[in-house]
Amino acid sequence: MKNNQLDKGMYGTIIVESAEDEKYDRDYTLVLDEWESGSHTETESQTETNGMEDMNHNDMDGMDHDSMDMENGQMMMTHDMSTYDIYTINGKTYEENEPLKVKKGETVKLRFVNAGYMAHQIHIPVEYKVTHVDGQKVNKPQFVNGSVFEVAPGERIDVEFVANGTEDFTIDCHGEMEAAADMKIDVVYEDGNGEKAKHNSTTDLVELTALGEKTESQFSLNDNFDVEYEMELGTAMDENTGMGMVWTINGKTYPDIPPIEVNEGDKVKVTLTNNSMDQADHPMHLHGHFFQVLSKNGEELKGSPIIKDTLNVKYGETYEVAFVADNPGNWLFHCHDLHHASSGMVTTVKYNNLKEFYTDTGKVDNKPE
Repeated sequence: MKNNQLDKGMYGTIIVESAEDEKYDRDYTLVLDEWESGSHTETESQTETNGMEDMNHNDMDGMDHDSMDMENGQMMMTHDMSTYDIYTINGKTYEENEPLKVKKGETVKLRFVNAGYMAHQIHIPVEYKVTHVDGQKVNKPQFVNGSVFEVAPGERIDVEFVANGTEDFTIDCHGEMEAAADMKIDVVYEDGNGEKAKHNSTTDLVELTALGEKTESQFSLNDNFDVEYEMELGTAMDENTGMGMVWTINGKTYPDIPPIEVNEGDKVKVTLTNNSMDQADHPMHLHGHFFQVLSKNGEELKGSPIIKDTLNVKYGETYEVAFVADNPGNWLFHCHDLHHASSGMVTTVKYNNLKEFYTDTGKVDNKPE
């Protein structure tokens, strides 16, 4: 499956604020994305593994950007993300980006949005704090100094810092791909002397489960839930072709995955476990609701209640999340790596006794995935 329009940049940002939201001297939105130059070709090592010397990524309909692996003696298609060889901020590489201008003493807000398919680890080499995740406030966020935070596909991370230095600096992406060197942008003091701060190297990662301080929250692990749903995120061979890999929930692909059936007002707990044999990340996104993250790998969160609609579940990780079924409809719950979604990793939250408000006449030309 392809997601051509999104893949080629048909998206934008909408910022919704309340009257109570804090005002900032500077407010910048930074959209992270990856692109394909079209110059990628299958590597010799991949070809040897495939045993198919004349086959490139586009030789199979609907399976472009894929590479071949062997699993239990069977040929298996896996997504080759190295074809995404251009990384950008706001659609531009480092050389083309305009610096973010600040003045000494100003409070600066940075809104990071990941519109791509890969998680990116962003390094800001000054003291800052993560104030919001997916638009939801972190309780009493603490300052961290020069650490790295991750923005997964579909996630939004808001950061705040005070421009109290004298030297310009660079916000950059820490990643193994060569293209990561292009995902950076300068912060420049308008009234500065043009000197640039030395860029320190760090591997310190801001932990989502330890942001801010504890406070009263809507849910706890000890609550009684009306609905509990186990969601094992995995991979399997495509039963139709025996060649492609599909991404599964509880061993099945959409639309054969049983939905999360709820009644309006239900308290719902979902346990997400990533056992994908390709060891890929799965940023799971719930439409129409926000959920509270209750635990990671069996341990309760140490800091602020974390409320999100997209949660990156890495290989081997288990999260428990909870939400109230307070928005009647039929809502998607899917992986925000849309390669995985279009290959099966999609289920729905389905409200019982829902009165449908739309009837498909069959006259609409749009043919969604």
